[in-house]
Amino acid sequence: MPVQKFRTHEEASIALWRSPDDPTLPNAIRTWWAYCRLVHREIGPRGVQKFATIEAANDEQRSWRHETMPLGEVHEP
Repeated sequence: MPVQKFRTHEEASIALWRSPDDPTLPNAIRTWWAYCRLVHREIGPRGVQKFATIEAANDEQRSWRHETMPLGEVHEP
């Protein structure tokens, strides 16, 4: 990958855009979606659940947080 130098932030932000006829665009989109699938994690089960008490609901929610995002975990692509 070649190195590009920019004088302003505006020049750098313009360089990020790809034209619709760029042949590398489909691969860039596939790569972006693969990255998103890696870093996205569900924060609990889908749907509606019933609990007998608010304490039971809170305990269940705490368990989701610990299962999906342990403290100190770093997500790298």
